[in-house]
Amino acid sequence: MLSYRRRSTDRIPQSGVVAALRFRKNMLNNKKRVIALILAILTAFAVFAGCAKNNNNNTVQTSGSAAEDDDYRTLVPQGYNAGGFEFVILNAGDFEIKGCLNDIVITDYDSTSNDYVSEAMYNRNATIENKLNCAISEINDSSGVLVSKIDDSRQAGTDDYSLCNIIGNNIYGAANNGLLYNLNSLPYVDLTRDWWTQGAIEAYTLNHLLFYCSSDLTICDDEATCIVMYNRTVAKDYKLESPEEMYELVTKGGWTWEKFFASAKKVSAGGDNGDGVLSDGDMFGCIVCDWSYIGMMVGAGCHFSEKEDNDDDRLRVAFGDEKFVNVLDRLVDYTKNKRAFLATLYDGKFTHDHFGSNEALMIMQVVAHIRNARATEDDFGVLPMPKYDEKQDNYYSYTNRTCYLGVPVTIGDPDKVGAILEELTALSSKIVIPAYLDRSIGDKFMRDPGSKRMIPYIFGHTVYDTLVTTVGWDTVFGSFSSMLKSRQNMVVVVERKYGAYINNLLNESWEAYSKLGADYA
Repeated sequence: MLSYRRRSTDRIPQSGVVAALRFRKNMLNNKKRVIALILAILTAFAVFAGCAKNNNNNTVQTSGSAAEDDDYRTLVPQGYNAGGFEFVILNAGDFEIKGCLNDIVITDYDSTSNDYVSEAMYNRNATIENKLNCAISEINDSSGVLVSKIDDSRQAGTDDYSLCNIIGNNIYGAANNGLLYNLNSLPYVDLTRDWWTQGAIEAYTLNHLLFYCSSDLTICDDEATCIVMYNRTVAKDYKLESPEEMYELVTKGGWTWEKFFASAKKVSAGGDNGDGVLSDGDMFGCIVCDWSYIGMMVGAGCHFSEKEDNDDDRLRVAFGDEKFVNVLDRLVDYTKNKRAFLATLYDGKFTHDHFGSNEALMIMQVVAHIRNARATEDDFGVLPMPKYDEKQDNYYSYTNRTCYLGVPVTIGDPDKVGAILEELTALSSKIVIPAYLDRSIGDKFMRDPGSKRMIPYIFGHTVYDTLVTTVGWDTVFGSFSSMLKSRQNMVVVVERKYGAYINNLLNESWEAYSKLGADYA
């Protein structure tokens, strides 16, 4: 049975309070330093506002203390020269996920811009180009087209591309078809470092092979991480906890399903505008998306897929397990009240944003929506997904299907590709991720300082579940969206209708990885 720790990650950027969380991860196995850990976290809270500000000039400051340099020093030798190597990235960009930042190469950055993330990305790329003597460029297109480009390059025997960033269900197909390079074998790449997302590595490794994963080079997986936004005005009108009180509840471990649905029910009770149907002008507890059953189940510590108890990391279907089914039963029972848990995609025809119009206490969304909600007039708090109950140790955040990084198998110079990729990723961890979470999301788009305290709880245990992100996304994701639409637990139906198909997908991946493993033996 796969543990929660293996399925999650503590990938927290080193800025302010989140620096303390990274510090925590490096110390978890050292019980003698627990007191030092607690002090570090408290100290981080005290100095939070003044930490980790990036230089606003176009030249990245890479010098500093020896300890700081060691945190981001890679295996690439000092003075490494790539000899003008052209590092070409195939990037699906926003072709696949509208509203989520998915940039890697910034070519038109304006030094007067307030876009901290674009500035940091521009600086990152320029620094590595200068440091390693290489040229970084990008080709943008849909994932299907990008996979075809890699296949065409393989057929032609050419070395055209160095990296790809492709949506989950397409990149797993590319991996099965032998189009990607085993990242475990790429020179200079150290997948144990903090800038590589450990939860994604665990999830997407099969037969000791890793052909795609997430890292600090991109922020699309951070953008696609699930959250709950909490309306301050509605909470006040209904005499519920303020966002500040909710933050304290989160830190004490009390943000649970029971609390979530109790608050939602209080707002939705009597919320009909008089027409007797779900419509504009009603009051709702929480507005949810088609993935919300999945997000709630992951938040409750349930897995759709797990690794078998062997050394090969073979996947098995887990959503038919007794625990999963029982928890899903409870979720379905809670959500029978559609006013408390409104899926606007399925439950009626609506013309506006109820959360932004103070007609809903909460909205279940992804982190990108914090930016997209900047036009919302009233303040809101940002919370992690609720736990199943207070006995659950951690808050778990579902990372929705997003784009993942892979290296085309056609690369002719793995040394140069590995060196450039690792240096880009390490520097991204140092300057891009803090610019994104600390300055952009934390300072610019969150509405109060307390929301920023929630960043470690949102990103401390992110879950990348293979069946609802890559291999079985179309069938499993669609099935659980249908369950939300019908408000029924149809696991038995899904297993009967799609079980053979889903298991065949897992077997096909296993067989493909087994054959490919011989190339890296």
